[in-house]
Amino acid sequence: MSLELIRKKAKIKPPRIVLFGGPGVGKTSFGATTNKPIFLLTEDGLGKVEADHFPVAESWEDFLGYVKTLHDENHKFKTLVVDSLDWLEPLIWQKACQDNGWKSIEQPGYGKGYVEVLKYWREYIDLLNELRNQGMTVIQIAHNQIKKVEDPRIEPFDRHELKLHRKAADLILEHSDACFFASFKLGTMKVQGKGGNMTTKTVNIQDGGVDTRVIYTQEKPAYLAKNRYGLPEELPMDWSIIREEMLK
Repeated sequence: MSLELIRKKAKIKPPRIVLFGGPGVGKTSFGATTNKPIFLLTEDGLGKVEADHFPVAESWEDFLGYVKTLHDENHKFKTLVVDSLDWLEPLIWQKACQDNGWKSIEQPGYGKGYVEVLKYWREYIDLLNELRNQGMTVIQIAHNQIKKVEDPRIEPFDRHELKLHRKAADLILEHSDACFFASFKLGTMKVQGKGGNMTTKTVNIQDGGVDTRVIYTQEKPAYLAKNRYGLPEELPMDWSIIREEMLK
């Protein structure tokens, strides 16, 4: 090997992002504000959002076909938005059951079905990486679920996580450059309770009468998150601001 091959700084590639949160927080709308997006839908969740998109994938074969179309054909798109991962998961389970003659993903027992489906997730990830190498940003949208975290060092606690089976979620997170938890910004206010007593109530913080939406970029006890860009812990849910921070 020649020392000329050594590089101090890696070439910056487009980001691979997971964006998850509760219903109505604006995950799909956020995806539509990115640079020349194309939506790959596994659920009919666009609503009134106007964006280029493939038909809703009704099978794993449909989904892979759409991704391969982006890979093989010339196009104008710069961002792939997968909406959503937790609706893609049942399509993968269905494919695994068909290939193995199972009646359900649970049939093999001892969690073997969930291990088997990881090969389909890896095939998906490989295709995403190829699109990224062609210059596409990848944004994967997911819903959230609240799960109990058990750590022998502390008392169990609840936190927001991806609405995916644990093994699939771990693989997706390992592959991603960033995982953002999207939420309404919360604050507290004093309200009058029963008997005239004042109590503290958690409310959405508003700006001009509109709920303030933010993303959290670093893991906390309340939610899963990560990033490889040294981002601030909290940012407005605004792609132009987030992208600018990534490039610093």
